[in-house]
Amino acid sequence: MIELANMKTRIYSNEIEAPLTAFIGDFIGNVCFGITTSLKTPRPILSLKYELNGQDVRIEVNREPVPMDLNSGFSKIIVNSTIRGMIRHLKLADPEGNIRIEVDTDIKP
Repeated sequence: MIELANMKTRIYSNEIEAPLTAFIGDFIGNVCFGITTSLKTPRPILSLKYELNGQDVRIEVNREPVPMDLNSGFSKIIVNSTIRGMIRHLKLADPEGNIRIEVDTDIKP
């Protein structure tokens, strides 16, 4: 089990940063963290970056790209659907546009 005491989450819609409450920031950060750990990425996870552009999904862990061609593209589809579904009701510039989520953790290497 991994518990994060402090996590800083930012979300951008078409390069415009959206204001987040502490609850929403933690929720989004924890979901992104859970997705990333499910993809069997290297540990410890110090930072995450998700970029959604249409159906394209790019994830970076500790500034290194995560291969998203696993399971014949299923990873991209499920990640895209999960993230877009999660943020659909936030007050973003364009929830269907380009989305970038950045998460920094308090984990020390």
